[in-house]
Amino acid sequence: MEKESVYNLALKCAERQLTSMEFSNLYKEFFNEKFPSLIQEEEEDTTTTANINEVKKASDLVDTPSNNTAATADTTHLHEALDIFCSDFVKILNLEKPLILADYIVEVLLVNYNSDMIKCFLPKLNSVRNSLLLAHFFSKSCSFFAKLSDTLIIDQVRKDLGNVIVPNILSLDMNSMNKELIAIVSKLLQTTLKLSPSPILLTSASCKNGSFTLLNQLSQTNKLLFKRVSQTFEEKLHFKDTKPFLNKDSTNEFVGSPSLTSPQYIPSPLSSTKPPGSVNSAAKYKDMKLLRYYKNIWLNNKIINWEISNPDFLSKYSAITSSIFQESFNSVQNLDQLLTDLIETSFTCFAQFVSNKQYHQANSNLTLLERKWVIFITKHLPLLILENSSRSPRVVTNALDNIDEKVVKAIRIYFTEKDDNKTNNEDLFDDYPSTSLDIRHDFIKGLIMLNLQPASVINNYLREDQMIDTSILPTSDDLVVRNLQGIQEVVHNTNSFIISSLDTLELESITESITHDSSNGLFQVLHNFESVAPTKQREIVKAFLSIFEDAIKELNYNRIAKICALLFFNFSHSLTTILSFSSPAALMKTLIKFVDLSRNGRNGSNGNDESSEYETINISLSFSWAILLIINLTQTYGISVVDVALKYPELSIKNSFIINFISNLPNVSDKYYLEESNVNDSDMLTKSHNTVQSWLCDLFVNGSITDQLIQNIETRQLANLIPFIVKQVLLSVEIGVLTDISSLIGGFEYFLQPLLLVGLIKTFYWLEQFLSCVKNDTISEDILQGIFNLLNTLFNPVTLNEDSKAFHTAVLRLNAIPLLKVLRKFRVQSQSNYGIYSSDAQGDPNLEPLIAKLVAVLNVSPVYDVDPRIINSENDYSRKQLGYGKFLILNENPINKIMTNQINSFWSLHSSTYYNLDYLFELIELVTPKSFLFDVLKTLEYKLATYGVPGSKNKRGSLDSEHVFDYFFYFLVLYDVKTAEEASQLIEYMENDAKKSKGDVDIKGEDLHEKNDSAEVRQETQPKAEATQDDDFDMLFGENDTSTQAYEEEEENEDNDGNNRTNNVPMIKAEETPSKTNKISILKRHSFAVLLHERKLLNDLALENGEITKTENEKFISYHDKYLCMLKTCVF
Repeated sequence: MEKESVYNLALKCAERQLTSMEFSNLYKEFFNEKFPSLIQEEEEDTTTTANINEVKKASDLVDTPSNNTAATADTTHLHEALDIFCSDFVKILNLEKPLILADYIVEVLLVNYNSDMIKCFLPKLNSVRNSLLLAHFFSKSCSFFAKLSDTLIIDQVRKDLGNVIVPNILSLDMNSMNKELIAIVSKLLQTTLKLSPSPILLTSASCKNGSFTLLNQLSQTNKLLFKRVSQTFEEKLHFKDTKPFLNKDSTNEFVGSPSLTSPQYIPSPLSSTKPPGSVNSAAKYKDMKLLRYYKNIWLNNKIINWEISNPDFLSKYSAITSSIFQESFNSVQNLDQLLTDLIETSFTCFAQFVSNKQYHQANSNLTLLERKWVIFITKHLPLLILENSSRSPRVVTNALDNIDEKVVKAIRIYFTEKDDNKTNNEDLFDDYPSTSLDIRHDFIKGLIMLNLQPASVINNYLREDQMIDTSILPTSDDLVVRNLQGIQEVVHNTNSFIISSLDTLELESITESITHDSSNGLFQVLHNFESVAPTKQREIVKAFLSIFEDAIKELNYNRIAKICALLFFNFSHSLTTILSFSSPAALMKTLIKFVDLSRNGRNGSNGNDESSEYETINISLSFSWAILLIINLTQTYGISVVDVALKYPELSIKNSFIINFISNLPNVSDKYYLEESNVNDSDMLTKSHNTVQSWLCDLFVNGSITDQLIQNIETRQLANLIPFIVKQVLLSVEIGVLTDISSLIGGFEYFLQPLLLVGLIKTFYWLEQFLSCVKNDTISEDILQGIFNLLNTLFNPVTLNEDSKAFHTAVLRLNAIPLLKVLRKFRVQSQSNYGIYSSDAQGDPNLEPLIAKLVAVLNVSPVYDVDPRIINSENDYSRKQLGYGKFLILNENPINKIMTNQINSFWSLHSSTYYNLDYLFELIELVTPKSFLFDVLKTLEYKLATYGVPGSKNKRGSLDSEHVFDYFFYFLVLYDVKTAEEASQLIEYMENDAKKSKGDVDIKGEDLHEKNDSAEVRQETQPKAEATQDDDFDMLFGENDTSTQAYEEEEENEDNDGNNRTNNVPMIKAEETPSKTNKISILKRHSFAVLLHERKLLNDLALENGEITKTENEKFISYHDKYLCMLKTCVF
């Protein structure tokens, strides 16, 4: 027994995999046998959880030498025993053994709380070198203290915190700890300090140094945890002779107000009766209005730019407040408060988005930005709550309680109207509202799946809306699919599930199943992707994209084609959701590399092998599907292939096939070149001519294509050859050269073979302009019938190869909307008996199948930014004009009024832009960034100089004017910049003041001296009485009267203003050719940053030449510097 030790006992228990409680029982037996004289004290300790010092306390009652000697001997004996045990514990923690050894130590020290042993053990932790076991020990200790509810133990812990636990932990060597250990120790300290009802005074210098070192290390690795821990330290730890970190700001109460993110009333400090702080309070109040606006723009831009899945999203959001309030004050929020604020902000911003009736048109019922918002709120917000909150249900319920009633009403009305629009037929008398589920229900459903809320909460908080049967709500995040037998199964291994599903998926079937009733698991999941739990969505995305990259590396062409096809169709918004969880640029890079590096579409396949035909088809289809997906990403999601190529050095722009192909999609040359980069090579020209002749002969004379002809041409060459042939044939039919259509149909049918499908991409884009020209020309009915007949061969083939079916549907979808628009123009409008209504139109028998096919392919999966009547209603009476464009910007209002409304929004300091950002971005593209920038700047200057700031007591105050420009320049910066890396590159670019030489710019100075006379401003003759502003109440549902007033007054001056807007500041007209190419300036060639900096350099040169005055130059420099300042302080 003497040779036995706690060390050996723990190792044997670990080998037998005994639980910590079983080890504790064996430990007690061992302790009793090893130290029988201390049995009584140990028993007392385990039953009362008091302490082993009862003997000492009893001995103090009798003050005799014999008793004192006995007590001292017992105490010495006890300390020796504890020292032996604690040394064994340290030896255990230094072993590379199972983690359960740390559980044993926690059980002995804490569960059977032993104050003396803890006091003996903690100082020895500095000698532990095994960070893994030490981290597990601290983690289990943290868990114990977090769940502690025994009041006797809590009382004892409180006694030990100030002199045992906290000092010993802070005295550990923080510099030698890794970042994981630093985080765990921080959480342990935070948890234990919460048990203390009052601050703890520490006098040791080592404790003070340890706390500073800990916080310093933590601030570099986990900023959110750093804020929480530093706040706890400030509240619970006091060091001797140390002043508090920060003084409490009198306006701090406003910073945490829910009003910062909702349009509730903020009690303005402007009316404060304390003169010394009035100016500062006014500035803070303006900053708080700016904060609301900043959060709105910031969140919208994060969502637009696919930045919501970044791991630092929450920390960046928390930094917004400190970036606005430059003064130092305590604005630290714990994570629960931060998440509550984010939830409330998100719903408020979404309400502002959907309630913006100023531009809501029929085609805004399914906008891409709205879908991104829905994905963020219903999928990403629950994940942020899951991974960052304390799991307290109050995090969500507090946010739901704080959401303004106007926000709730706006959301409820929008979704009710949206559901009604799905079923109505625009009947003037059908106007009965109905209750419906909305985004709040979907948000709470996501929380219930993650066990963050009970199922009952959905009816408790949304009782005024449609009630839900909570018994059918999923309460776990399990991924469930239906097998061949119709039995539901839970997917446990996502990676293997996706691989097996891809291998068994039949590509031709993915667009044929109307009910989406398929036994393929992945097909089921993607068709119900909206109902998948957020955690599983993220898991699927990670596995899916990893499998895709592996397939490209391994050249698994069959798998590449299937993945591209599934992504292309965006079933149940799956592609949009996948892009929200990943980097769209990274996916685009992978696709570009695959297409550009596949130099030969056949990739060396041997035509004599038996499997070569199947392999050749797979290679060609994978190449073609990849092109389709790239076009879809560019066209639907605005991901530029050029910008991606500029971002990644391994991609080439000069020799990129895909960049050149997409840049010239609608254009089909009148001459065909096998190698467009070598058009002066006579041999290549001869070979190109012979290739065209051979294909025309085989297609339309011989009636079949030889294998040799197929093998001697690459897939990328076919992508341009087939559109060229189609163009030549259709133009010949149009002018009457070819009249026997039946002889052409057979050749057109060959274009639907799997190997030739790639040629349809460019063909369907070119057909739009061809049909537009045919419609405008006067041609005979017979020729028109012939053209429609040929097109039906491509649109509605009698038979279609199994491998071609899905691709045929996909390629038709790409340009279906413009084709529908031009084809419907060929319809003959029927006359109504009463001349009031007329049916849509009566079409040609050969025309209607073309239209019907396009409508059918558009209904296969979601289409964004499209008027739903285009694809849902063919013959209904319509009160509104169909909108085929993304936004009908000039359909109702002139550009002057649109610009005036937005400028007044900046001027009036509203909490969001007047128009939604997707609409506003389209507007900027329409008027050009240059016109938008200088128009807004000059008009704001005029308004501030003439009327001051609405709602401000000091209307002409420079401070208030600065806030107006803050609003505008924050918008400019967040419009330009997506990431912090881009911001740093732009800062370096804009701080480069290298002068342009005279030869670099061609200044046309005839307008430089016109100054204010040439600058047109929307001048109001006199400002009308300002309406009382209720802190952006009006902005939630639209502007107040200032926008209307400005427009009305502008109409009065219409004769003076004219119809064409000119630049609103004195501008230098120059041919800007930078002598030195800057990558960021090319990447951000359409940005306000490049525009401002280039103009600054031109102005500097013009000043030297005397074309502009020093005052004009300094004024523009102030704008340049303002932008640069915002660029440095913005959170990206």
